[in-house]
Amino acid sequence: MDGMVVTMILTPAPDGPLEGIRVIDLTTRLGAYTGRLLSDLGAEVIRVEPREGAPERNNAPRMEDGISFSFAFTEAGKQSLIADSSDADYAVQLEHLLDTAQMLLTSEGPALLRARDLHPEDVTDRHPGLVHVSISPFGLTGQYADRPASDLTLLAAGGLLGLAGDPDREPLRAWGNQTSVIAGVHAAAAALIALLSLESTGRGQFVDLSVQEAVAHSLENAVQYLDLEGVVRKRVGAGPAEAGTGLFQCADGWVYLVGGLGGRPLAWESIIEWLTAQGVNEARTLDADKWQERTWRRSLEGSTAFRQIFEKFARTRTKQELYESGQGRGISIAPVAMPEDLINDPQLVARDFFRTIDVGGNPLRFPGPPYRFANAYVGPRSGPPALGSATESLADVDAAADLGYERTPA
Repeated sequence: MDGMVVTMILTPAPDGPLEGIRVIDLTTRLGAYTGRLLSDLGAEVIRVEPREGAPERNNAPRMEDGISFSFAFTEAGKQSLIADSSDADYAVQLEHLLDTAQMLLTSEGPALLRARDLHPEDVTDRHPGLVHVSISPFGLTGQYADRPASDLTLLAAGGLLGLAGDPDREPLRAWGNQTSVIAGVHAAAAALIALLSLESTGRGQFVDLSVQEAVAHSLENAVQYLDLEGVVRKRVGAGPAEAGTGLFQCADGWVYLVGGLGGRPLAWESIIEWLTAQGVNEARTLDADKWQERTWRRSLEGSTAFRQIFEKFARTRTKQELYESGQGRGISIAPVAMPEDLINDPQLVARDFFRTIDVGGNPLRFPGPPYRFANAYVGPRSGPPALGSATESLADVDAAADLGYERTPA
């Protein structure tokens, strides 16, 4: 029939744990990170885009040549296939493509998926050997299933927004669409479990992931506060209202010190001995009984008094000096790393954590995965795909089946 020819131009790459797995990525920005994580593990991830390209290609900030940094990050290692939903042949084309794959990724609510004939129940019925990972704002069921959502509203619905910002001001949204990152990690983990089931049973299934629920699993220690202290944790700005705990300025930046938690002193005697040994005479005042009292430690006066004493000491020392000296005494203190600190961190360098990838002819450093596999490469294999990098032409959709892309066992 008249339609399109689909020719896959594959990028040679070292084998990974998911070598031989093909993933069709129909997601928006909400689910794009899932495909990136699967690609890092060696799967062949094909991002399907309209003729003008995915809207995420234009997200700011962008490199000098116009490439979006965030798009480069979420799409690294993928292929790009142009297939426009306005084409009469689109549905047939997509079915052919799904016949060659082990997994489909989508990121819309149930009504939109039904309208596109892509609801997981329908897809897995037509393709019983396919895993369909559905990432949606509120999941595929319930009264909120088809509500529109943004990164801001999902942070709020999941509870994380209530923990960010100054206590006397409105909450703050963290930069970088954190809900898509949180959802991506959870969805990738679920996808791997579904692939194991596919491998052992030969049957596909659908995974219904709610971004709201994924965010609710990422509330730091808010649940522990409620469980152990009966306290609903609130926003605390740059740090908790606790003497000895928070960000403190030093000679070349900032350090984070944990000298108290839950109104109780931690390594308090070690901190006093440390400061006293370094000639900070005022440190002896920290030995007064009131510093053991929960109310005083959590008062503005108490935290301000400690800050004045500690920063007098810290401002003459670098964050690395403070880190090594404090840690050597069993004190929980850490430097606040800037980007250049991370890139040059000796531990991360030794682990080859940052990978240099060609992005539009420019070398760009990407953070790699936190895991390693024996005898297998994991991590980004290439930069983001050029639009249509996997598409030769759209002349005959039936030709896709003639190119030898039948589904292979998982």
